[in-house]
Amino acid sequence: MEESMTQKKIAILGAGAIGSTIGGFFAKNGVDCTLIDMWPENVQQVRSNGLRVTTMEDEFVSHPGILHISDVSTRGDSYDIVILSVKSYDTEWSTHFIKPYLNQGSYVICAQNSINDDRIAAILGWTRVIGAVVTYGAGIYEPGHVNYTSPRERSPFTLGELNGLITPRINEAVDLLNKVSGGGVKSTSNLWGERWSKLCVNSMANAIAGVTGLKSAELREVESSRHISIRIAAEVVQVALATGVDIQPISGVSPQMFVDAVSDESIMREVENILMSGAKQIGIGRPSLAQDLLKGRQIEVDYLNGYVSQKGSELGISTPVNDAIRDLAHRVARKEIEPSVENLSLIDVLSLHTDDN
Repeated sequence: MEESMTQKKIAILGAGAIGSTIGGFFAKNGVDCTLIDMWPENVQQVRSNGLRVTTMEDEFVSHPGILHISDVSTRGDSYDIVILSVKSYDTEWSTHFIKPYLNQGSYVICAQNSINDDRIAAILGWTRVIGAVVTYGAGIYEPGHVNYTSPRERSPFTLGELNGLITPRINEAVDLLNKVSGGGVKSTSNLWGERWSKLCVNSMANAIAGVTGLKSAELREVESSRHISIRIAAEVVQVALATGVDIQPISGVSPQMFVDAVSDESIMREVENILMSGAKQIGIGRPSLAQDLLKGRQIEVDYLNGYVSQKGSELGISTPVNDAIRDLAHRVARKEIEPSVENLSLIDVLSLHTDDN
């Protein structure tokens, strides 16, 4: 693998928190890669001074290659492996953009929130896409500096082919992404089950953090946010099961337990205890949607809770809590309301309204 990787041209399209983390660790560990980004200040900072990566254990500066997206066409380069780490709302145009720069036999690793693998495959073809479920936390608040907010021992990715096969290129991609943090990357024959599990984790946390201002661990420690997150999860699980997906455990909890917790107080307490006990292990940062609100950026809620609502509507499954938290997140983004834990009291009012429609 070491010899083959030295011959491969690798690009990371999107140098936000996820892409910068990957690029920073790649460069530190001797993997030649090129970051491609739209943020001019970030490109200039990394090009001039390197990429600073702050982890829970230490800090380092590495020097990955980096291009502004407008410079890609002037280089004439093509790539064997592209890691796509843009926001979900940028998926289609980014995929169309990079398509001419793929070699024969190239593949794209989808390292995004939400479930975008099928959207990428519709443009490139289903055999050219690998899914990467991102299982670490990271944040970028200033150009050229990314914070890796998960413990080194946590596995950073789970990789899978869209058809469920464990292929030589999956093993190659696992070896490559083992260069990130402490390694321990996993492969799976059930990518869609892993995707829905991660979608559930994001749906339980991201919008609630944006609406309340709470950090990742606090979401599990505060009773009101914990209760709402469990109700969100119950809806996600019901939709996932209706699609025929074998959804994997969510934060160490059996998916069915979230559904049962809504109507059984003893199970609710059991799920709460599991979530609270894991609070210290989930990192010290903020979910990505909360980061975007702080930066005044477009939010991804329509691809998280909104995706659940959309799929639920298609399948005839009511998702009132996901509908309500999506709408609240948009109200915060429009600055109609300020982030506050008190906003969660609006969930029941909004969910009753959406459930009646």
